[in-house]
Amino acid sequence: MTETDYTRRHVQVAWAVHAFTACGVIVGYLGLNAVNEGRSQDAILWLVVALVLDGVDGPIARKIEIRRRVPVVDGHTLDAIVDYFTCSIVPVAFLDRFDLLPDNTTAVVAFGILTGSALWLARTDQETADGWFRGFPGEWNMIVPTLFLLGAHPWVNLVVCGVLCYLQLSKVQFPHPLSVRDQRGISATVIVAWLGSMVWLAIAESDPMAVRLVLFVAPMWTVLQVIRRALRHPKTDGSSPEHSDSPRQ
Repeated sequence: MTETDYTRRHVQVAWAVHAFTACGVIVGYLGLNAVNEGRSQDAILWLVVALVLDGVDGPIARKIEIRRRVPVVDGHTLDAIVDYFTCSIVPVAFLDRFDLLPDNTTAVVAFGILTGSALWLARTDQETADGWFRGFPGEWNMIVPTLFLLGAHPWVNLVVCGVLCYLQLSKVQFPHPLSVRDQRGISATVIVAWLGSMVWLAIAESDPMAVRLVLFVAPMWTVLQVIRRALRHPKTDGSSPEHSDSPRQ
């Protein structure tokens, strides 16, 4: 294989990865269609698929140096477009379709989630150098199905959504489960357990308390990490470069 062929092969692979990322919109559409048809189980499964795609494409893109191979496409922008659809629009439709909020509050919450997510995705200070997000990163595609599967009271859902909307544009730091090196093994295990419990409760006929407990406890790990970060580094912005491992393309 000549050097030209080798380079062309790398460019083709890079374009394939961009196409893989863009497929997240198709997955999101399938999830939205399931929501509109009242198929909550299918909608949750499509949201989980979108989460997996989003978690896989970034490491691949960095591995093949996608920015250098295809400089005409901004992977960060592409990722933001897909994320806004799958992480915000579909979950908001889910909130509305399955009546997860008290009467006459859905429009206000939808406004908060959609505008807050758009503003967060446009932030130039989204991430610290050591892998933490500034503000809640708009992972509504995990929050909304979790509230639904736990059968939380509408007023509880309203409080949770309100707090997270506020935190989106705050400076409170949230961990990326793979990029934050501190206790990464635990974080990765918790995320797998969280997604696994979502899938189980969405498709299984049985509803064991143990699985429901996992779904309740898993988000608490993130809450604990956020609190520990705030207490240990109350003034830091995470700018230290020695632990940098950015999750973005």
